Amino acid sequence: MGKFNMCCGASALGLTALCAALPASAEAPWDLKLSGRILYDYTKADADTADFEIDGTELRSARLAVSGKTDIISFKVELETDEGGEIIATDAYADFAPKGTSWKIRVGQFKTPNSLEEQTSGRFTTFAERAEFTDAFEFDRRVGIAAHTKGKDWTFMAGAFGGDLNDTPSEEGLALAARGTYTPVHTDAMLVHLGASVRYREIGDRQSRLRYRQRPFAHLPGRMISTGSVAESDTLVGLEGAVLRGPFWASLEYADVRSDLAAGGTGNFTGSGFETGYFFGGERTYKEGKFDRPKVNHPVTERGLGALSISAAYDTLDLTDAGVDGGAMSTALIGLSWYPTSKTRVGLSIFQSDANLGTSTSGLDPAFADAVRAGVTDDMVTGATLRLQADF
Repeated sequence: MGKFNMCCGASALGLTALCAALPASAEAPWDLKLSGRILYDYTKADADTADFEIDGTELRSARLAVSGKTDIISFKVELETDEGGEIIATDAYADFAPKGTSWKIRVGQFKTPNSLEEQTSGRFTTFAERAEFTDAFEFDRRVGIAAHTKGKDWTFMAGAFGGDLNDTPSEEGLALAARGTYTPVHTDAMLVHLGASVRYREIGDRQSRLRYRQRPFAHLPGRMISTGSVAESDTLVGLEGAVLRGPFWASLEYADVRSDLAAGGTGNFTGSGFETGYFFGGERTYKEGKFDRPKVNHPVTERGLGALSISAAYDTLDLTDAGVDGGAMSTALIGLSWYPTSKTRVGLSIFQSDANLGTSTSGLDPAFADAVRAGVTDDMVTGATLRLQADF
């Protein structure tokens, strides 16, 4: 499988051993589960102006996880590899449920609580990639501790985080994050989701400054726009909403980042994403503040035809403010997905990313860096990604 990251391996396996060693009884034995996924992509795309063309395949993600629970504790440890072959830890955490309260305490590596689309598993997102602002503003997993709770129509989580378990967490600054969701309408016929989240980050003494950058949708290309390393800290505020009514769904998110720039002053960068779609032979589902596994009415395993969804989306990202010219991007998407079963998918994402390239070449794909140096101000990338997906 390739190089194994010893730090992440030792930590992840150590968490598994710790949880397994905790007491269980005949009344509350360990309920263990093995799960996994594989996502494989083919992408073809080219740019109008830059010398850029992609025509290739990629193992986007292969993961294997073990999880377990009793009435007072649960844990999950998940390892991932991709086209590069290195094995890293994604989730590696334990939840403790003190008696007499609805609160749980989560310790380990997990995602900071931000964004409806980011909290939704990559198995259940609509397109091959999430909205562009989720990557540009670095919604990610970190080592931390958080408290979370839920009710019939709401959820809440807040925590403090260091860095990524696969790096050196103690040297990667601090993040504080919180997210709350509420469903004012939650019936069999219709669901309305509202949510908000915040995050504060600051860099550590040995960490590079914060930067914001993004690809032209697909994962295979390098970045198309970038601010370069510009900020010492930042504060993000995100708003989200969604509607599900039978086979129809729509969602909208907006994110605003205020960055304390190393050169002085405050930069204001924003992003948004809207999507809508319709299922034939199934429907999208929702659980505890995020989208869940789609429902397929007549899977092929039961001699049915599976389910088909059609979708459209529009994302925006603006990385220019206060003397920082990181460019801007908007991406239009059309999607078509066939679900033979609820655990398998063949999905096509057709995209067009239209960008103002800005003036920074930091971290860009070489083709776009050359275009910026040549004085090109705007460019467009058009392409498609075909995804094959299965999980268990």
